[in-house]
Amino acid sequence: MSNQEQNLTNHHYIAIIGGSVSGSEAASMLAEKGHKVVVFDQNELPYGKLEDGLPMWHSKLRDRQEESIDEKLSHDNIEFLPLVEIGKDVQFNDLINDWGFSAVILANGAWKDRPIGVEALEKLEGKNLIYQNPLLNWFNHKHEPDYDGPRFEIKENTVVFGGGLASIDVVKIAMMELVMKALKTKHNIDVDVFTLEKKGVKAVLDQHGLALEDLGVKPVNLVYRRAPEDMPLAQPADDSAAKIEKARQTSKKLITKYVDKFLFNFIPQAVIEDTLFENGHFKGVRLRKMDIDGRKLIPTDETIDIETELVISSIGSIPKHIDGVTYEGERMKIQDGSDYKVDGFDNVFAIGNAITGKGNIMTSKKHGKEMTARIIDEDLEKMMDIDKFDALEKKVEMHNQALQERVNRQINELEGYLSSEGISEAEEQNLLNKTKRLRDLQEFYNYERWIKEHKPERLEEQLGLSH
Repeated sequence: MSNQEQNLTNHHYIAIIGGSVSGSEAASMLAEKGHKVVVFDQNELPYGKLEDGLPMWHSKLRDRQEESIDEKLSHDNIEFLPLVEIGKDVQFNDLINDWGFSAVILANGAWKDRPIGVEALEKLEGKNLIYQNPLLNWFNHKHEPDYDGPRFEIKENTVVFGGGLASIDVVKIAMMELVMKALKTKHNIDVDVFTLEKKGVKAVLDQHGLALEDLGVKPVNLVYRRAPEDMPLAQPADDSAAKIEKARQTSKKLITKYVDKFLFNFIPQAVIEDTLFENGHFKGVRLRKMDIDGRKLIPTDETIDIETELVISSIGSIPKHIDGVTYEGERMKIQDGSDYKVDGFDNVFAIGNAITGKGNIMTSKKHGKEMTARIIDEDLEKMMDIDKFDALEKKVEMHNQALQERVNRQINELEGYLSSEGISEAEEQNLLNKTKRLRDLQEFYNYERWIKEHKPERLEEQLGLSH
């Protein structure tokens, strides 16, 4: 049958799941090439963890990155559909089979916290156990007048399991929450989170002639399973033994500086072994100290019992499983020979942090090399001044830049999978009808207006602070 008889359009429609760094980059590229793009996002805003997973004091980085996403998603060829969760509001198989998209791109990132793996503790989630993602969401938005999410209270002697830069921020949040509350209730001293984060707990307490003991605050405990120098706080400039060792020693010095500045306890070479209960009530955790032989952890005879009412798990995030997509454990199954083509489909692709599976192991290595190529020795020196150099911000910027470059290559390759003909007029009308129903459901008019109406009130604005 000829193109005329099929009433084909001259363009493709492509669905992108997730509108943050990877999704917006892919959408922008495809739109610039003349394709029509529909971006689905489970949240009100497309910013992903820039909004809900990056602590609020990183406001300059957040605003820069979000402005970049806004610029990309404002393209006339892009339609943004907020508050649409694939698998809940729209079934994945329906999206593939019934909507008429030429291709579907998964850019939904890693939103699910990796389970802590202790059954008795997991049963206490939301009470005595908090995972990093909901904690950060609460911390970033609890000041908003219309915040209706879960509320948490940081407890004395909180135990945080983790070890990366994100875990350092989690510990800082916990320490600052305890100190701010104690300063106000016991000494009628108001200090905002931005000042406390910039100056550090020790400097603020010194300024008022106080110590943690005067506040009655028992410090937070950060538990890391390996040695201090193994912490992924600094990255080597290349793969040479000298640069790797320099980065390891930088990480070791950095954790000491963070401890000194924020006054938390650091417990290396320890893992959770058990939970402690008394009369049926959670009482704390038992840690097992570890020896290290190369990369192998070897349990010792030493244990540490920590009495606490709260555990925070900051051991990483994984992509949430989508019904209809094949997974191998935590990993999305990628077709052999491809870095991003999802197994079982001819027109489904995964990009950015949504990529998992065999293809992703190699892609992750490539991504790591792309990031380390941006690291210079001077950065390791700058990192030592934690008052002026934010290692997490540097890492996020490098990660996102490398991610965008990788997405650019993937989209250029992906175009080769699209047919030379566009979708049919009937498919286009069906697709437009379905998107309109979702738009009407959310009373969505246009991107710029939606963002303006739904961007949250910032704490720094409430406090009258400038960037």
